[in-house]
Amino acid sequence: MTKDSIKFLKFTNPTKGELLFAEVLKEVVEFMKLDPRAHYRVMIGSDSNGYGLLDLVSVIAVHRVGNGGRYFWFRQTKENIKTLRQKIYAEVQASLDLASLFLPAFRGELEKVEDEWLARHSLGEGGPFDFQIHVDVGAKGETRDLIHEVTGMVTAHGYDVLVKPESAAATTLADKHVK
Repeated sequence: MTKDSIKFLKFTNPTKGELLFAEVLKEVVEFMKLDPRAHYRVMIGSDSNGYGLLDLVSVIAVHRVGNGGRYFWFRQTKENIKTLRQKIYAEVQASLDLASLFLPAFRGELEKVEDEWLARHSLGEGGPFDFQIHVDVGAKGETRDLIHEVTGMVTAHGYDVLVKPESAAATTLADKHVK
């Protein structure tokens, strides 16, 4: 996924249907503008199903803490995935790739907001949003041996990372849409 290719990527929202990347950015900002004094969590997570040809779903979610949220997802396939480690790494890499394109574009959209308070605070001055990558690994189950590897991978990119059971963008939202 590149800066140019993401422009044409079709995301799906349960209410709005198919949206292009620029429309997703606007929807997230509009949701935040509805209550600019609230605190928000913006999350990206991915989950997948199968081996060999992997059905991988990535999610962008915005949660108004204590008061609902919105999410947008897209599907892609990855080939030649044979092990659990490869599967988890593919999921984490998909989330990191999406984050590296989403976050700068999102901040750019926030700069355009007329609500000066929201724009000022969203760009790092005590801002109303936390940004997190949610990973589908946890202390229980087969993925427990991968926790340190993948959380290290995400934090090395400068992002906060959450694992099961706190990783709702991956373990609940993305999981809901994998085939």
